[in-house]
Amino acid sequence: MNKNSIYLIILLTAVWIILCEELSVSTVATGIAISAGVAYFYQKYLPLNAITGVNFLILAMYPFYLIGQIYIAGFNAIKLILTEAKVDIVEVKTKVTNELLRVILANSITLTPGTVSLELKDETITVLWLREKTSGSGDLAKADELIKGKLEKKLLKAQK
Repeated sequence: MNKNSIYLIILLTAVWIILCEELSVSTVATGIAISAGVAYFYQKYLPLNAITGVNFLILAMYPFYLIGQIYIAGFNAIKLILTEAKVDIVEVKTKVTNELLRVILANSITLTPGTVSLELKDETITVLWLREKTSGSGDLAKADELIKGKLEKKLLKAQK
């Protein structure tokens, strides 16, 4: 166990005590046990030092942006459903080269209403996409920008 693990255990134990709203020996002991388990699995299965090429400060702001995009896409999906929609499967190319950020992009596409990521293979994401029934094949050509647009731009900023 290194110095950072001890800090993590202390921090998580403090959060545990606050959430339990009780300062007793059993609460502290339980907090330390749970925190030690979390620290162990954190180091073993989530080695952040192995993730390179990502600006974590910019990435930390991404979920807040994503929530806004989910709401915007939700209203657009409601409009599409009410005015007749068509479903297509399209392949979207991404400029994101970092594997972690590509996975985040594919998951973000799935989280936005009207789109579902089916497959992520290298720089190509296969997406099930809800679009206007009256639109022509021109929308399929613009599918890249319509599906990933602003999400990809934010993730490209987080890529070093």
